[in-house]
Amino acid sequence: MNEGNHILLVEDDAPLRESIRRFLQGQGFRVSESGGLLDASRRLAQEGVDLVLLDLTLPDGNGMDILERFGRQYPHRIVVLTGTGSIETAVLAMKKGAHDFLQKPVNPELLLLALQRTFAYIRERRECQELKGEIGDAAGFGKFIYRSETMADVLGLARQYAATGHSILISGETGTGKELMAQAIHASSRRSGRPLVSVNCASIPENLAESELFGYKKGAFTGAFADSPGKFLLADGGTILLDEIGELPLNIQAKLLRVLENGEITPLKSRSAVRVDIRVLAATNKDLEEEVQAGRFRADLFYRIDELKVHIPPLRARRADILPLVDHFLGIANLVNARPIESIATEAQRLLADYDWPGNVRELKNTIFKIVASGHAGAIGPEHLPLKLRHPRRQAAPGRREPSLAELEKGHIQKVLQECGGNCTQAAAALGISRSSLYRKLEELRIRRK
Repeated sequence: MNEGNHILLVEDDAPLRESIRRFLQGQGFRVSESGGLLDASRRLAQEGVDLVLLDLTLPDGNGMDILERFGRQYPHRIVVLTGTGSIETAVLAMKKGAHDFLQKPVNPELLLLALQRTFAYIRERRECQELKGEIGDAAGFGKFIYRSETMADVLGLARQYAATGHSILISGETGTGKELMAQAIHASSRRSGRPLVSVNCASIPENLAESELFGYKKGAFTGAFADSPGKFLLADGGTILLDEIGELPLNIQAKLLRVLENGEITPLKSRSAVRVDIRVLAATNKDLEEEVQAGRFRADLFYRIDELKVHIPPLRARRADILPLVDHFLGIANLVNARPIESIATEAQRLLADYDWPGNVRELKNTIFKIVASGHAGAIGPEHLPLKLRHPRRQAAPGRREPSLAELEKGHIQKVLQECGGNCTQAAAALGISRSSLYRKLEELRIRRK
């Protein structure tokens, strides 16, 4: 039976359409009918179909134009019917998205065989995509170690964004894992089989930025002994990560904007532009809206890269993730150093969880690696931790926990908002930040305005 396979039959010859419909329904297919292009387009917009059985000769449209239109919407899910069965027509139909080609009058056995082949291909393609998604998740988002609901929400959003083709701005403090997030998004995207090229914008000298990004021709400058493709051409068909994009000089920002808008690069000393197909991921530890207001970042470039946004909160704002990360890095360090460290004392765990980790996950990783490399065996106690964890600069009163940096920040913002009568514009000015940054802080710290 083929009840799960829904076919849209597009044929203007009513008796032939009725005959094909009856045959297909007798074979267990679910069939919808249409006599022309406009009605078929309406049905495709309203109904979910699995395959289109398409006559190329319709009263309200040219056959190949119709095929090209449907072929973009249903690639490799179209079987073409035509009364002119030339080889040239068949080849052109395949190029425009058809999966199979049948000549009228239709032989029922050949029609059934063509449909079965096409549905088998659809199933294999769907299974391949599902497997690719599972592999991408294991290679990407599966690398994140977390327990907090905050991080679960961030990763859920990133997974949704990964499936789109939009540019994504990844923000967060240094050490939060912005590059790992970019790798996960790429691995879970449709471009996962193509390269991910990472560019650290802060490490490129201003006088070399254009040639590094867009390439150059032989002889473009002293030392240019051969052509160089540049990062954008290397990433063609895949993804480019512009890490620390806030560090790009303004003149390079203008050239980058033109490339993103036009989809073309022009290597230094080249007379012709080269088209590139690239998805852009950008990462920053700066507030780019504040940089725009300060005149250090172009507003038009900001709006171009900020189509979607993923913000990775600092480790102090998701303390539930600290100890799972400690266990993860301890396991890695044990393997690397062949150390038999089996556990962490309760008091040491408390000190690790209470520390604010200004360097975030990177600082936590380095701390665990240093502890293990120091030669301790058995269990890690408080005495094995760095001094900054054992003796914070500010000591809490007996029986009272000192507020975290996030709690202090929340209290200060609430106080300023109260003094400004709840006016966000005035409060943002008093705090020395943009209004959009204040709104983000209100959401991040869960502050309710009265």
